[in-house]
Amino acid sequence: MRVLVVSTMFPNRAQPVHAVFVRNRVARVAERCEVRVLSPIPWFPLAGCLQKYRHRRDIPRRDTLAGLSVEYPRFLSIPALFKPLDGFFLFLAVWFAARRIRKEFDFDLIDAHLAYPDGFGCALLARLLKKPLTVTLRGHDVNDVPNYPVRRLQVRYALRTANRVIGVADALRRVAVDLGCPAERTVTISNGVDTALFEVRSQLDARTRLDLPLDRRVVLSVGHLVERKGFHIIVEALALIRRTDKEVPFLVIVGGPGEEGDYSAVIEDRVRSLALQDDVRLAGAQLNETLCDWYNAADVFCLASSKEGWANVLLESLACGTPVVGTRVWGTPEVISSDEYGILVDRDSEAIAVALSRALETDWNRERISTYARSQTWDRVADKVLENFRIALGAGSRSTKALAG
Repeated sequence: MRVLVVSTMFPNRAQPVHAVFVRNRVARVAERCEVRVLSPIPWFPLAGCLQKYRHRRDIPRRDTLAGLSVEYPRFLSIPALFKPLDGFFLFLAVWFAARRIRKEFDFDLIDAHLAYPDGFGCALLARLLKKPLTVTLRGHDVNDVPNYPVRRLQVRYALRTANRVIGVADALRRVAVDLGCPAERTVTISNGVDTALFEVRSQLDARTRLDLPLDRRVVLSVGHLVERKGFHIIVEALALIRRTDKEVPFLVIVGGPGEEGDYSAVIEDRVRSLALQDDVRLAGAQLNETLCDWYNAADVFCLASSKEGWANVLLESLACGTPVVGTRVWGTPEVISSDEYGILVDRDSEAIAVALSRALETDWNRERISTYARSQTWDRVADKVLENFRIALGAGSRSTKALAG
């Protein structure tokens, strides 16, 4: 089996930690079949002159990552008003690339990640080339759909066209059904965890290596420094804990700016205004390979997101035996599926303050937490994905015969 993967979410040399979870799944699948990757990069005239988009100039046209052959074709994407055209322009970019690739790699199936713009563009490509299509839903591609009527129509088309729709959380799969995708074509396959990287280690050793306080409780949060991750809300929760005369935990925020922007100035301002400079550390972006120490150094992990698909940071933290306080949104309750693994709360600073205090006072079974998370390996994920590729190929061949007839 030969698979052409199309994903705007994929690491590159300018963004080595961007969507590592997509790379991990694709790399494991590539151990079971032949894979080529197209990762289209948004582009518009003078984009390189703007700080937010300047990093895209450093992304090569072709590269090899984790043993995968990856191409980064550019597609026209004009911010704001013309965003509904992204799917059409992505289609043109991948069509030109796919025509060339087919001369040496005549792929059997197209595997798109995200319903939009990837899924819509690939739905057009699949129809043109008469190839079966799988679409993986990862979160913002469908949980923002009601806000964008034109995009909603394009997502509906992609999901109805796809031979197989994979939701990384069942909450996302159910949205696909609500949008008109036949339920029998949908399946839930969560992300996995890299068990070679994430495991229980000595907390004392981890804190020593990272120069973190040895005599304080530590709360960790990891993610891009954007509003929806809710770091500012966790900072506010610390201030509320201080008002109760309880010991304020030391908060570590690991992450850098993301494609959605840079919220670091707001977070820093919130820290200063609440006089928490001695209680919060912004550690910057860290490579995935170094995160194990950060998880192990913490007593509790906290994620205050407004929306998530299946947040891999949750599973990584649990694999290191560190319990989670997380907001009750989309796929997060599916990760924190038992109160043995963490506490679910509303996205509110007061609720998070109460949950953090409770979590820091609880005697968690770190080994049980780790065993649960480490059972969800990328190899298990890849086996399920490959099984659905085979189902899609069978359905695709029947569709091709029907068209021919």
